[in-house]
Amino acid sequence: YHDGGGFHLMTSMYTDLTNNYGTSSSIEEFVAKGQLVGAMNSKSIWEVWNYNKFDYGDRYASGLLFWYHNCPVRQVCARMWDYSLEPTASLYHTQNALAPLHPQFDYLKNTVSVYNDYYRSFKGYKVTAEVYDIKSKKVWAKSQAVDLPEDGVANDVFVIDFPANISQVHFIKLYLYDDKGELVSDNFYWRSNDKYEGSKTLTGPTSSGFESLADLKEVALKVKSGVSKKEDWQVMELSIQNPSSSIAFFVQLQYIDQNGKPVRPSFYSDNFFSLLPGESKKVVVETALKNLPEKGRFIVKGWNVKSQDVKVVFAR
Repeated sequence: YHDGGGFHLMTSMYTDLTNNYGTSSSIEEFVAKGQLVGAMNSKSIWEVWNYNKFDYGDRYASGLLFWYHNCPVRQVCARMWDYSLEPTASLYHTQNALAPLHPQFDYLKNTVSVYNDYYRSFKGYKVTAEVYDIKSKKVWAKSQAVDLPEDGVANDVFVIDFPANISQVHFIKLYLYDDKGELVSDNFYWRSNDKYEGSKTLTGPTSSGFESLADLKEVALKVKSGVSKKEDWQVMELSIQNPSSSIAFFVQLQYIDQNGKPVRPSFYSDNFFSLLPGESKKVVVETALKNLPEKGRFIVKGWNVKSQDVKVVFAR
């Protein structure tokens, strides 16, 4: 009813958006690409709110209502999780967009802004942008000092000047450093060279022209893990490193049971993230002891990431 009936545009607009990442040969491939669409849509929604908060941007915005938060069927389209409690990429990219200190990119203006959700100002911060091509080569970078207003936004701090010969698909990494030079927040985007032709079209740098993502080289990640118990919870700490010279794009972690089904609910501190060459990330996964499967496995996979089982000793 919700999807086939056309109300949520799953069989029309969302299918077309997903196919802009390349036509899929299986339902598994289609779902993986659908996660990218959901991540892009959700992050964009929240970052538009950030930009326009309390008349800082082009429009006045005092808040944002995210309609249909829960879903009665399985789907990755515009949902943070479905009725089976399986979180989607939308949840984690929303989480990133709503970090209290957050550097962000505007796809139409090509500008970098910084959002501050704290009831205090911050002075002497620095925001940095780096651009990488499809071969994971850094082709542009810029840093600039920024003062952040209390409960406000430093909009359009600088413009990213994309090289004229940049690859059709490329990547943007943003960093925000405090007045002591410590990293406080970061952000990651993928972008195409396609021109935006208006709201009635599925065109532009967020929506079309992503077929060449298939050209990313395969990456094998290094993963270290540790498991402990905390009250009624199993707590797994993972350290994930990209030792290669290529970007590890859209890395997904998944705790599955002996039948290959996700262990639900499991709470991940982050997921569906990307790692630059040499970059590392720590992720914590919590699962109630009562929900542990007899033979659980932990999988690390991704768009161009070689799937691997993480060898861990699970708590019982």
